[in-house]
Amino acid sequence: MDLTIFGQIIREKRNALRLKQEDLSLRSGVAVKTIHSIELGKGNPAIKTILRLFEILELDFIVVSAKSL
Repeated sequence: MDLTIFGQIIREKRNALRLKQEDLSLRSGVAVKTIHSIELGKGNPAIKTILRLFEILELDFIVVSAKSL
């Protein structure tokens, strides 16, 4: 999975929902710093973190994985 594209998808969906990183953090329980790193394509987020974000952002894991390949 290309983490840069993955981060871009997260950022675009968050922006489409008009959420700030802080809002997404509060709703998901994922630290703002972690969200920031993911959106920049840095780090290697745990599956638990990814699933929390996907739940809040209403993203489908299969679709995002296909776009990130």
